[in-house]
Amino acid sequence: MSEPILRIEGLAKRFGGLEALGGVNLSVARGDFRAIIGPNGAGKSTFFNTMTGLLKPDAGSVVFEGRDVTGETPHRLARRGVARTFQITSVFADLTALENVQVALLAHSRQNWSVWPAARPLHTARAHELLTLVGLQSAAERLASTLAHGDQKRLELAIALAGEPRLLLLDEPTAGMAAQERLESIRLVHRVARELGLSCVFTEHDMAVVFAVASHITVMHQGRVLAEGTPAEVRARREVQQVYLGEAA
Repeated sequence: MSEPILRIEGLAKRFGGLEALGGVNLSVARGDFRAIIGPNGAGKSTFFNTMTGLLKPDAGSVVFEGRDVTGETPHRLARRGVARTFQITSVFADLTALENVQVALLAHSRQNWSVWPAARPLHTARAHELLTLVGLQSAAERLASTLAHGDQKRLELAIALAGEPRLLLLDEPTAGMAAQERLESIRLVHRVARELGLSCVFTEHDMAVVFAVASHITVMHQGRVLAEGTPAEVRARREVQQVYLGEAA
């Protein structure tokens, strides 16, 4: 069996007297499209923030492609091939969609974009390719601030892809979308990940989204892993139905 692209062991985090993570284990195989679910307060966001360096763990380890990256900053993780998006869309509102991706490409290639007029012609072709990949080719010249919320999420995906990641970490990638738009958005991410050979871990509260695309599901409850397996295996677990799926119904 090949080494998992991501292996997390015993990840723990406390805030004062509150145990937010109680020793979480997670193993993600290459090519996996893994969903992390759980009711509000289950620890999903804390888990994401701790494994991506926004929070320092109190215990445990994060290993990416065989290298211990525990506590490394998001910037260093991005250099290693880990891209992360957030619940709240983060784009440059006053730049066009094309320019947003160009800036990300400049950052990835460690080129100086502080003098923007001089940098504007750089990486244009690749930026157009990434926008086409996420279905935004017709919006290349539009300001990011004028894009619909779903299109801003597509732009954020293109920005993440500019760093040539091998692992995508998506925190609530369909937050704020209507039901049908959520399904379309996650299917786009799934298609892109498959085409580029990426592994993906995402948090999500919409069960229709999760069961539509996830290859494996990890269920969290009160800062711990309650269950994991294929969608069929997770759906059949009584404790999952009681703790999460039952609440959602």
